[in-house]
Amino acid sequence: MIKIVNKILGIISIPFALIFVVIVRLISPIIIIRWCAIISTRLGHFAENTNIYLSEKQLGKHDIKGKLIFDIFYFYPKICNYQLAKMFKRKILVLPYFFMNNVNYINEFIINKFFKSNLHDIGYYRTEEDLKRVENTNIKSLVDGIKKNLLFPPLSTNDSLNAQEIEKINISFTQKETEAGNKILKDFGIDIKKKMAGIILRDNDYLKKNYPKIDWSYHKIRHSDFSYYRDCAEKLAKLGYQVIVFGEKNENFTNKDIINYSNSVIRSDFMDIFLPSKLNFAVSSATGLDAIPIIFKVPIVEVSVAPLISIRPYTNKIKILFKTYYSKTLARKLTLDEIFKFNLHDLQGNDLNDEIEFIHPSSKEITSAALEIHEELSNNFNNTDEEENLQNNFKIKYKKLVDNSSEDRSLRNFTASIGKLFLKNNSYLIN
Repeated sequence: MIKIVNKILGIISIPFALIFVVIVRLISPIIIIRWCAIISTRLGHFAENTNIYLSEKQLGKHDIKGKLIFDIFYFYPKICNYQLAKMFKRKILVLPYFFMNNVNYINEFIINKFFKSNLHDIGYYRTEEDLKRVENTNIKSLVDGIKKNLLFPPLSTNDSLNAQEIEKINISFTQKETEAGNKILKDFGIDIKKKMAGIILRDNDYLKKNYPKIDWSYHKIRHSDFSYYRDCAEKLAKLGYQVIVFGEKNENFTNKDIINYSNSVIRSDFMDIFLPSKLNFAVSSATGLDAIPIIFKVPIVEVSVAPLISIRPYTNKIKILFKTYYSKTLARKLTLDEIFKFNLHDLQGNDLNDEIEFIHPSSKEITSAALEIHEELSNNFNNTDEEENLQNNFKIKYKKLVDNSSEDRSLRNFTASIGKLFLKNNSYLIN
């Protein structure tokens, strides 16, 4: 019924959308009105892409000297989390899809045929220099724009300016929401005064279930089984943490301090956002839900990232453990130089299966990285000179290789860290 109503409203709104676009074009020398469809269909992009844009706004980006700029957003008909949508609506202007989709179509596919301009597209530029570069460029799709390095947040997920680290948290819960969330946790038996750590696992059925017509098999390289995290959960529980496990539907824990959120009665859109935001830190298998700790500046161990270009090096709240590349022909693991030289840094799951095997970080490496964050939060953490040198050498080499080969993933500063034990065990990477 809702779909039918929206289609009717869409048809009715066409003339109003046309008038809107004409007015927007006429006033653009003085007032620039821009718009963008927020990627509301997948939680990671919904949360972090939008958050990077808001942080860049705090930095003074997405502005043009001497012009007034008003940004309008709209969500796709499918919204993956309504609590997050509600919170973003408190920060940005969101208009209905049925109207803004018409506006975008009329501007892009009708008006642009006669008067080409990307001036009104959020995500195509964030400075005047960017606008000059892209003003009359034809960007066919998101993929096309990414390949040409012409997209910025919220269309891009790359925090190249380290904006999320530099700027303050963008969204917050109301007092009423906070009280409701705390009551839900208390009634469920979670003590909000005790430490909480999260283990966030990728739900391999989520995309197939929600978007069955799309082939998601290329994501198989991102799979990460709970068995890799079991020791970590037990050790954190012994240290006094209540360990909340997300995304694991098959485990029933006997340890009362390890709680399976995904099978619990408190699971909801609201708690999917509230609970991760209240963690002391999280250990994640690099999945969409881990964007929630990131946007709330909760430290996180990002495990089993693949391909390599997908690591998030742009905030000091992240500690990285990625899947390494094993060459079956060479019978050994590949160095960073080799991974980039052979263009394997953005290798997807269905490519070169006969040649490349992705090696998951070990259980010991995951536990070690989690304990590093525990020590950091306890102000009891330090690197030896050798460990510091390994970190710096990795960051310098990785940043140089990315800058030379993947401009769309370039960054100002590599401020994340690599798990100490993981980097020690894989020091060959920087040889």
